[in-house]
Amino acid sequence: MKECARSDHALLRGYAEAEWAAASAPISRVPLLALDFELDGLGKDAHVLQAGWLSFNLSGIDLSQACSRDIRSKARLDDDAVAVHGIGETRAREGEHRHKVTDELLAALAGKVVVAHGASIERGVVERLVAQRFGIAPPVRAICTLELERKLSPGLVGTEAYRLEASRARYNLPPHSQHDALADALASAELFLAQLTRMGREMSVGSLEC
Repeated sequence: MKECARSDHALLRGYAEAEWAAASAPISRVPLLALDFELDGLGKDAHVLQAGWLSFNLSGIDLSQACSRDIRSKARLDDDAVAVHGIGETRAREGEHRHKVTDELLAALAGKVVVAHGASIERGVVERLVAQRFGIAPPVRAICTLELERKLSPGLVGTEAYRLEASRARYNLPPHSQHDALADALASAELFLAQLTRMGREMSVGSLEC
């Protein structure tokens, strides 16, 4: 964070200077940002094709500020990945420049803890996008609903049991439109709120972070 604070870039300084919750703060008082990306594959250098995010807290989910952004790519896309997320090469070429989306996302992230299902992916993508934009990879605080679900429902057989949709079903949450970044971000936020009904609203944010 110190490197961000010393940066010449206002967005990085704003990120560093935001009001960040202490690790001991109860999760009920912490601003959160549900985040999801659609990628062209699972490799560390996979193209980022879509980002979706929305702010929320334990009082509810703020849909008025929800954002969904296609991110421009001129690459030859992986056919198997396209079959999953539905973002073909024509649509990808019409997306917004990744630097513009990065700026918008970084501003939204300031002072917030990311919530995502498989949050290591979202953290890695944010770090990569910001490093490509500014030459600095900022620290990203995150809570992983996948990790939490493994603790809350241990011993289930197979990876499918812990996927987002299967995890939601255990809390009687309805099916959602999968493989759309904003829809998956919303689904993760709803899952986290449901998980907290089994863990408690006064758990410290540090005990939940991955």
